Amino acid sequence: MEPILERLSPQEYDILIDASNEIHIPKNSFVFREGTSAEHIYFLIQGKVRVYKKIESNKELTIFTRGMYDGIGEIGVFGGVNYSNSAKALQDSVLYVIDRKTIEEILSQNGRISLHFTRWIAESLEASKAKIRDYIAFGSEGAVASVFVRFSNMYGVVTPDGVRITEPVMIQDISKHIAISRETVSRIVNKWKEQDIVDNENKFFLIKNMAYLKNLLMCDHCSVENCVL
Repeated sequence: MEPILERLSPQEYDILIDASNEIHIPKNSFVFREGTSAEHIYFLIQGKVRVYKKIESNKELTIFTRGMYDGIGEIGVFGGVNYSNSAKALQDSVLYVIDRKTIEEILSQNGRISLHFTRWIAESLEASKAKIRDYIAFGSEGAVASVFVRFSNMYGVVTPDGVRITEPVMIQDISKHIAISRETVSRIVNKWKEQDIVDNENKFFLIKNMAYLKNLLMCDHCSVENCVL
């Protein structure tokens, strides 16, 4: 999905940045926490942030990850009084922050910027809805398959042997994405390796039978274009 800041013209970009304050968030630090007052929207200039919801004391469901030139906090600012999710920096990150009143004034006075935001939020909600469907409707195996398919869309390179994911994939990270225990994820991945569906060298995976994963998720019946994490 195209980041919000990349959708803007240089003039529109300057309007937002001129109204913002720069902040630095260290790796593993919170940008905001679920349940706190939704008073700001944030734009990433450097780094990566994970937005997630705590399901149980030891389980978290990743809603999405956002990188450079994208935004976070829009669901809280435009959808309610408090943030409904938490956001934590996956890397040392630089963000621009705008308060609720200011962003509302900018959008009310600039129709084109408002249109960009409307489309961005609609696409984001559609993508996250499809992701939650995968996680819930197709059981644990489908949830793990969904993560691998989305990783392949983001970082996959087609080779004669299959789709090689060029970024490291950690079993623990998959567990955090889908709120399923690390042991369950490991068991599913090991089963796939025995069936020659996937293979890996250290943390780098090769998907040898992409059709199996997509059939599991009924991808042929899905119209979502932004199938990423």
